[in-house]
Order: sequence, then structure tokens, then C-alpha cells
Amino acid sequence: MGRSILTTFIFLVSSQLVWGQSGKSAPQAASAAKPDTAQISEFIAKTKATLAYLPGGTFMMGDWGDPESGLPYDADADSKPPHKVMLDGFSIMKYKVTYAEFDLFTAVKGLPKINQKEYQQPARGDSMPAGVSWYGAKAYCQWLAELTRLPFDLPTEAQWEYAARSGGKKHLMATDNGMFDIGRNYPSYDQIGAMVGKRTSSIIPVGKFPPNPAGIYGMNELTYEWVNDWYAPDYYKHSPVRNPKGPTKGTEKVQRGDFGGAPEGALVFGRASSSPDLSEVKKFGLTFEGYSGVGDNNFRCAVNHKKPLNNEVR
Repeated sequence: MGRSILTTFIFLVSSQLVWGQSGKSAPQAASAAKPDTAQISEFIAKTKATLAYLPGGTFMMGDWGDPESGLPYDADADSKPPHKVMLDGFSIMKYKVTYAEFDLFTAVKGLPKINQKEYQQPARGDSMPAGVSWYGAKAYCQWLAELTRLPFDLPTEAQWEYAARSGGKKHLMATDNGMFDIGRNYPSYDQIGAMVGKRTSSIIPVGKFPPNPAGIYGMNELTYEWVNDWYAPDYYKHSPVRNPKGPTKGTEKVQRGDFGGAPEGALVFGRASSSPDLSEVKKFGLTFEGYSGVGDNNFRCAVNHKKPLNNEVR
């Protein structure tokens, strides 16, 4: 069981122990009304306004190691060897997609709301990052592309790391200073407790702590993020230099972020993986309806446009 599945399993078990193991759905409100044109226009404007543009560039992707000791920072082999990557310019969402935004997507598409089981309710909230399967994340980004006629998609693994490192800088953490200052740029246990209350997870609302120098929030903040690539532990040994997109096939998708919800699991080059349909979790008897997913499996979208959009603000 990989580190992604292990922490996911612990998250789900703890949630069900506190909130009930029946897996029954919470009392349902009336079906969400389909958003009108004005709501959609406002949503599109907000989405475009909260993009961060990253000029294209070259960086050494992966664990570059401590220059003084010569030892790697990361104990896992899959973040090595460091390798040259050249990326075209692109934009990426400053924030993880929230439940309010994903609920609008499902309402437009006439789909059921995600994560409606009783034990999933404490992690839901308008400003909370949406917990989805990889397929849900992919569908949302593709819907944005359809809606805006812009090349939205999930970021590649290389784009995600480049953005987390504010354009490929040698920053170990995706914070405002490249390090952790608990309580100021990364949540303390007391702050998490104040924000989550009785909830069993450490997931917090988006945008609560300072962004990295590229203006992007929460890339190493307590949750995983889906990216577009299939996972292979040895991919870095033969990755192409220009705009790598990962292996052509696989059984698991790459996840990036904060593994285990603690600073020591939040190195910018750390890699994890999970099945796109959460089949590894389902074998424990858990079910996920539609695009529903584990609460700490979040995402953000990228725009594969080499130049900044007209209304983008750096």
C-alpha cells in the first residue's frame, strides 16, 4: 500500500468511526437549481481572475539534494534523478477548486452533488477544497475548456512542480519563503483545530495562508492534488526534456502536495499515486458515487496558453 493509499485509508476510517459507519447518505436538500447565465458569467470571470501565469522556462525537476551533505532530501527513489525540464508558459489556478465551484459544475451538468454520505459531510463547505476522483478533476477542467474556449486541463506533473517552486526555484516548500514558519505560512495544530472544529480531518478552507512568490496558495497544505500524468516510479530516468506529460499508460495517476498532512511530507518534489477511480480504496468496502472522492484528494486546473490571458494579474 503506497503512502497515498495508506493516508487516504486512515482518513476514511477515522471519518467513519466518528461520523458513523453505515455509509448512508445525509438528508438531501432539494436538487440544485441549474445556474442561470448571469451566474455562469460571474463564475467564468472569477475563474479567469484567479489564475497565476508562469512564463516558460527551464529547471531541474526532482530532488536536487542538499549541496552541503550531498544527500537527497527525499527518502523515496521516485523523485530522482533530478533532470532538466523545459516548459512553455502556462497559467494555473491560484486556489484548489472548492465545493462551491464543483457543485456549480455538477448542477450545470445535471449530475448529483459529490460526497453526500453522512460521514463525508463534515469535510464539505463552500470554501473547502473539493474531494474528488481523478475522473472528477479531469471532467471539471475539461468543462472549463468547453465553457471558456480556453485550453484548460489538469496540470502536468512538471507544471505542478514548476508552479509550486514559483518558476522552478530551489524552494523546498511551496510557501512565501520556501520554508515552513508554523502558524504564519503553514497551519499549526491549534489553527487547524480552530478552523475545522469537530471534524476529523485536517483539511482547511482555501486561501488561509500566504501564497508562494508566484501567487499560488496551498500547494503544500495538508492535502493531495491530482495531476494529469500516469505514474511510473522510474519515469524520471527517461523523461523527455520539453513539456513532459508522463507515461503513455499506467494504472495510477500522480498526486502531489502534502502527504500525511504534516510539514515533513510537503517537499515540493514529493510524489504519490492513486488509482483514478479510487479502486484501491473501494476494495475495503467503501463506495463513491459519481465523481465523489476522498476529502483530501483535491485539484486545481491549468491553462495551456503560452502567453498570459488579457485579464490575468501577476
